[in-house]
Amino acid sequence: MAGSFTSAPTLGERAPQVTVVLPVFNHAATIGRAIASVLSQSIGEWELVIVDDASDDDLPLALAGVRDDRIRLLRHDRNRGAAAARNTGIKAARASLIAFIDSDDEWLPAKLERQIAAMAHARPSLGGLCTAFRLTRTRTGYAEDRYPQAAGTWAASLLDGCFVSPGSTLMARRECFETVGMLDDSLSRFEDWDWLLRLVERYEFDCLPEVLAIVHVGVPPPRSVVESAARELESRQAARIHAMSGPEGLRRFRASLALERANAAIAARRHSAAAMAILQASMQSPKRTFVFLSRGLARLKAGDI
Repeated sequence: MAGSFTSAPTLGERAPQVTVVLPVFNHAATIGRAIASVLSQSIGEWELVIVDDASDDDLPLALAGVRDDRIRLLRHDRNRGAAAARNTGIKAARASLIAFIDSDDEWLPAKLERQIAAMAHARPSLGGLCTAFRLTRTRTGYAEDRYPQAAGTWAASLLDGCFVSPGSTLMARRECFETVGMLDDSLSRFEDWDWLLRLVERYEFDCLPEVLAIVHVGVPPPRSVVESAARELESRQAARIHAMSGPEGLRRFRASLALERANAAIAARRHSAAAMAILQASMQSPKRTFVFLSRGLARLKAGDI
């Protein structure tokens, strides 16, 4: 899965401080907002690699007015999925730091500057750094600032899910993708979760406690996609997690996968399937399930459901 990488700049060339990877598939209506937030960054030494994953909407029209020498557009000849699109951008990166933004999200102006400074002052063992973010739900208009933190170690906390929104908050050292591998493009979902679980085996990880990104949550993925990806992720990670975290960690991870299935069933209004998934989660980890139910109740009271 490692693949080949773009050569480093030759003598006399000035490498950007960071490569921004923006995958897009049929998001012509929102990509302008994402690009504008990159253009408005408080530092200018970046490159933006947009990867069109074979969109069939009005993306060419949406990009027609984008004129900046720091922006490159790459295209897939067929739709290959978000992981493959991000991998294409990673392989084309010229910088030693890589940041990600989804085509329907946006950044605050200091995002890159603050993360680059934090990475520069951190130990080389820090492989990835996310930020706090504002989550907004398109359907309900609900907004909430989220400050992800580790309860114990990040290796343990990430067993609860990919709650750091790395698609628009992550900055990682390019070397990490050479060491732990690329995103698994055979996963239709949870590819970022899978990669972070691999990252924390080899590198430190952290989250900058500043809201520097806005994550827009729209239509949930189909239940069938979530079910399939959950099975695939478990098959890939079960042995690794058991080796790192023991049987208790594996039960916690399996409970989290069951709760992902429960969320998908709730979104599809399949309430009996959701109840069954929650029961399965509680059998694996009552504590993890209690946290899920408590958060669900809080979301209901806040009008987020």
